[in-house]
Amino acid sequence: MLIFKKEKQVVELALRHAETTQECLHIMVAGINALIANDYARLAQSTEQVNRLEDKADRQLRDVRELLYSGAYLPTIRGDIYRLLSRVDSVTNKIEGCLDFANCQKPGSLDNYGDDLHAVLELTENCYAALHTALRAFFKPKGTVEALRESTREVGQIESLIDTRERELITSLFESGLPLAEKLHLEELLARITRISDEIENTADELELLSLKSII
Repeated sequence: MLIFKKEKQVVELALRHAETTQECLHIMVAGINALIANDYARLAQSTEQVNRLEDKADRQLRDVRELLYSGAYLPTIRGDIYRLLSRVDSVTNKIEGCLDFANCQKPGSLDNYGDDLHAVLELTENCYAALHTALRAFFKPKGTVEALRESTREVGQIESLIDTRERELITSLFESGLPLAEKLHLEELLARITRISDEIENTADELELLSLKSII
């Protein structure tokens, strides 16, 4: 009975960890939108909130690790579950890194690219929402492989749209009359944003591989 209790605790913590990551992403999007609007006070506030939440996500991951290695689940799957949640944690790290960059360096000349950045940010949130749905299908009772794979396919589709938007925006940026330093600064901001969806897709791939073994 104790083993089953630990497994239930792992599921609860894993889902809370995924929700913490989603909250980080929402706040990051608000922070980047604040940067676009030149609202640096709100950007700094968002950065501080995400830093606190990233610490919370790290604690949640450590708690999961302790439960796994104290006997939750069979040894053959413990490492897989921890690797999956470490992938989710990497998404959180990318979110924190993006917002720290924006807050510390405050790239300028965003006026002409605000709409494009808003579109990429919205797609990034949609991409994580699809991953979140897949994670719930994996961890919650009565989750199905079909529901999980439908959501992971959606992650891939959205990530492809983000890649297309990124290429279009970079082309437009380097065809503009901005100084090269400003072009490179904006390109780095965009790269840090799109690395989040890259990591989301990597996590979805990891999840799909794990689903071949079992749905918890």
